[in-house]
Amino acid sequence: MKYYDISLNLSAETVCWVTSPPFELVERRRMSRGDHNNSSALNMSAHSGTHLDAPFHFVPGGATIESLPLDLFIGPAIVQAVDAGRYITKEHVEAIDLKGESRVLFKTRNSHLLHKFAYEPDFVAFSVEAAQALVARGVKLVGLDYLSVAHAGDEQVPVHRAFLDHGVVLLEGVDLSEIKPGRYELICFPIRLRGLDGAPCRAVLRDLN
Repeated sequence: MKYYDISLNLSAETVCWVTSPPFELVERRRMSRGDHNNSSALNMSAHSGTHLDAPFHFVPGGATIESLPLDLFIGPAIVQAVDAGRYITKEHVEAIDLKGESRVLFKTRNSHLLHKFAYEPDFVAFSVEAAQALVARGVKLVGLDYLSVAHAGDEQVPVHRAFLDHGVVLLEGVDLSEIKPGRYELICFPIRLRGLDGAPCRAVLRDLN
C-alpha cells in the first residue's frame, strides 16, 4: 500500500494567489536564541497552499468549512489528466469515464506552475460550462492543480458559484506533478476553522492497486 502526499509545503517561498497575503512565519521563541522551547505563529490566508473552498466562500449563507460532512473528504477519487490550453471545457468533462466516482482531481500543465514562486496568471482553469457539466454528473468534490478553479477577475464569481451553489467542494492547489492518472483513495480533511470560507488541508492519495 503506497501513499502520495499531494500537498504543497507551506512557507514564505510557496506561491500564493495574486490577491492573497503571503505566508508569514513568526518565530516567537527559538531555542537557538536561548529560549526554553521553539514556538511559532503564522500569518496566512485561509486559502494558502493546498486548501478547500466551502460554499460560504462565494455563497451568502452557504455552508462553512467546519460544517461540511467529513465523508466528502475521504473516499475513492479519479485523477484525470487533461491536455487543456487555458480552460477545462465541457467537452473535456464529458469525455471522462467517472466509473461512478464523485471525486475528480484534474491534472493539467498547472502541475509545473505550482513549484514556481511567482503567481502565473495563464494557468488552466474551468469554464462555467465545464463546472455545470461536473455538477450534472453528480461530482461532489473537484480538485485542480493550481490555486483557484477560476481565472482572476470577472470569472471568479460565475465559475465558483457554478460549483458552490450546488454544494460541490473545491480542492485547490493539489500537487499532481508526480501522480499518474488513475483511481485512488483521497484523504483531504480541512483544518476545523469555525465559520470560515475555506481551510488548508493535508491532501493524500492512497494507491488502490
